Amino acid sequence: MSITVFIPAFNEEKNLANATRGALNALEGYGDDYEIIILNACSSDNTGKVAEELAAANPKIRVIQQTQWAGLGTNYMAGVKAARMDYFVMFPGDNENSWQSLAQAIALAGKTDIIISYTTNMEVRAWHRRVISDSFVWLLNHLFMLNLRYYNGNAVYPTRLLKRLEVKSQDFAYNAEILIKLIKSGCSYTEFGIQIKPTNKTAIFNIKNIIGVIRTIALLFYDVRIRHRDQYQQAGAARV
Repeated sequence: MSITVFIPAFNEEKNLANATRGALNALEGYGDDYEIIILNACSSDNTGKVAEELAAANPKIRVIQQTQWAGLGTNYMAGVKAARMDYFVMFPGDNENSWQSLAQAIALAGKTDIIISYTTNMEVRAWHRRVISDSFVWLLNHLFMLNLRYYNGNAVYPTRLLKRLEVKSQDFAYNAEILIKLIKSGCSYTEFGIQIKPTNKTAIFNIKNIIGVIRTIALLFYDVRIRHRDQYQQAGAARV
């Protein structure tokens, strides 16, 4: 089994080296069966320079330099397109997640089609973020008849499944779109809990991102539950 660890980074010059070091710790013991792809998401600080220095010091690290601003979903799929290994997992460049949780996810790869992480210590986030997150999970579970604990956690996917998937979301809802489409197609999954570090990030709450999430959910509902309903039902039945 080989693994691609994708590290997107926007203005993370102070965190990127530690995040990359953590990813390398999680990959210890994998020999040459891994790669790390760092994507500099059009940063205005020295993130791009730090990324290039890390790549120069380690041939297993490659860098994608985005010259124009793009959303999380677009950046994620750029990483998927560049991936060369069997499995693909994202590890944030802000160093919010521990490398131990990444190691746990990688160790579970192959147990089922998808390995999904969910946050067990949501109390480290502001109450309004918890309310919005819980509401998001409740809404998606009811719309798509699922029972996931979390839709925005980092997941391990077979790269081949991601490469053939059409992902329309360019922003924060991209992972929910991926999970729903793959699970409704019959992919099996395992959920496991992780703890995260406190963060004050609130970028998701700007109007543009909120509109993007609403649009993604509406299009996804139409695709999965109306337009291609029979296709997803047949695919799910075939996997059982």
